[in-house]
Amino acid sequence: MKFYKNLYISPRIQNPGRVKKDLACGKGQFMIYLLVLVEGPEGRPQLEIMHCANLKQDYYRRRPPFIIGIAQGRADAIEMVGEITNEAFRMTGDWNAAAYLSKKSGVSYRS
Repeated sequence: MKFYKNLYISPRIQNPGRVKKDLACGKGQFMIYLLVLVEGPEGRPQLEIMHCANLKQDYYRRRPPFIIGIAQGRADAIEMVGEITNEAFRMTGDWNAAAYLSKKSGVSYRS
């Protein structure tokens, strides 16, 4: 799995390094949700929220997701998406958070 260099971290996560290490080792974490950047329809970037347990699926073992953020619970993940969307609008004048993150992180998808 790949982590974004400037990873968004929920303020409720006390030890982000430990969470990242546990995710990389495949340890389950009940309340951890991830914001991932994936290739969506027509090759456009898409921002998704997923529970960390999904990383155990064969699909994600073969195609590791690009992790943009780590949240403590689904509510924190939803709030984080809102904050990222507002940041995207402030920086670009566009509400497309996925395109903003794709460009900012250097992950390229067809536009």
